Amino acid sequence: MVKSNLIEITINKARIEKNIENLGQIGLSKRGGINRSLASQADIESRNWIKTYWQQNFNIPVTTDAAANLWGEYPYSTNQSLKPLIIGSHNDSVPEGGKYDGALGVLLATEVFQTMTEKQIKLKHPLRLISLTGEEPNPYQISTLGSKIISGVVDKKYLKKFKNIETGEPLAKAINRLGGDFENLASARWSDQDFAAFIECHIEQGRRLFDSGDPVAVVKKITGIYRELIVIDGEANHAGTTDILHRKDALLALSWLNVKLREYLQNLKSKEPIVGTIGFVEVEPNAANIIPGRVRFNVDLRSGDWSLVEKAISNLDKLFARLEEAGLKVTRNVILNQKPVELNPKIIQAFSDTIAANEKLNLKVFTSMAGHDAANLARIGRSGMLFVKSIDGKSHCKEEYSKIEDIEVAGNVLLQTILDLDRELD
Repeated sequence: MVKSNLIEITINKARIEKNIENLGQIGLSKRGGINRSLASQADIESRNWIKTYWQQNFNIPVTTDAAANLWGEYPYSTNQSLKPLIIGSHNDSVPEGGKYDGALGVLLATEVFQTMTEKQIKLKHPLRLISLTGEEPNPYQISTLGSKIISGVVDKKYLKKFKNIETGEPLAKAINRLGGDFENLASARWSDQDFAAFIECHIEQGRRLFDSGDPVAVVKKITGIYRELIVIDGEANHAGTTDILHRKDALLALSWLNVKLREYLQNLKSKEPIVGTIGFVEVEPNAANIIPGRVRFNVDLRSGDWSLVEKAISNLDKLFARLEEAGLKVTRNVILNQKPVELNPKIIQAFSDTIAANEKLNLKVFTSMAGHDAANLARIGRSGMLFVKSIDGKSHCKEEYSKIEDIEVAGNVLLQTILDLDRELD
C-alpha cells in the first residue's frame, strides 16, 4: 500500500555534490582513480574527513567501535529504549577505483542525517550513522571486515592469522591504528536485539538501471558467490621443437575452459542472471619460448538463484573431466561458497512504497550481483538496500560515475523511507 503521509522535506543537492567532490580528493591518483585501501594513509585521511564533518555539522560525538567502524548519533530521537535505525556504507576503495562506490552511501546517509538535523525532525527510534571498516578486498586479504565482525561471521581468533601481504603488518595492529580495539573485538558484535534496521544506499555497479533509464532500484537479495582456486598441470616443453599433436598446453586448456564456460552461461535460460568470471591467472614458466606447463586461476560464479550456480558447477565438473581425459592434471579447491541472501521484506516494501508514491519514478526491484555489507547484517537482523544508477554500468574504475540528479532522487527516497520505517517498525 502506498503511503500518503510523507513529510515534505528534501535533501540539499548542492551540498551532497560538494561533499562527493571533497571526499573524492582523498586518495586521488595522478591517473584519476581513488586509492583508499583498508588502513592506508588515504583510508585514515578519509575517516578523519568524515569524523570532522560529522562533528562540525551535527555537533555530536563521533565514536569508533572495536572493529574501527565509525558511528554518529542523531540528536532528535524521542525514545532511546527503541532499537536504532542504522544508515551508512563504507569509505574505503579498490585500487584505482571510483569516488562513488561505498563513499556515496556514507555521504547520502550523512546528507539525510544533516537534512533532518537542520529541520529538527523528531524520530521515535534512535538513528545512527555508520561508516564501515574495510568493505573492499585489500592487502589484509579480508573484505566486508567491519560488517563481518558486527554480525559474528568472524571473531578475534579467526582474524589473528591475517597480515598485510605487502608489509607484513598484522590485521590486529591495523585495526588498532584505525582507532579500534582488537583485544575487545567481541564488543563490536551485534544481535537482532541491537538494531531495528540497517539501510545501505549504493551504486548499482551494473547497467540495468542505465539501460532502463531509471534512477533507483530496490534490492531484494544479494547474490550468492561460488569461487574455486584451480591448478591445471600440463607439460612444459620447447615452444619450437614440440609439434602441435604432442603438446599438453595448460594455458590452452584454460582458454578452452573459459570459452566453454561463457558459452554455457550464455545459453542458460533463467529469470535470475548468472555470471561467471576467470579473473585471476598465473602461468608457469611464463616464458616466450616454453609451452605453459601449469596455470593457476580462479573461477567465480554468481547468481541470486543458487540452483543455477549448482548447474554451472556440474557443467564445470564435466569440462574438467574432459581435460583430465586429455592427459592434464586438475586440482580444485573451493575457497568461497556463499549462498544468496534475502533482504528484509518490510524494508523492501518501505522503499517500494516511497518510490510508488512518486509518479515520476518506476519501481524496479533487483538482485545485487555484487557482495555488500548489507548481506552480513541480513544474517542477524533487518537489512535493506537502495541502488543508484551507474552510468554505462561502470564501477571499480576511475570512470565510475553517477549523475547528481539520480543521486538526489536516491537521497530523497532514502530520507522518506527512513521516516516511514521510523513510523512502522517497533
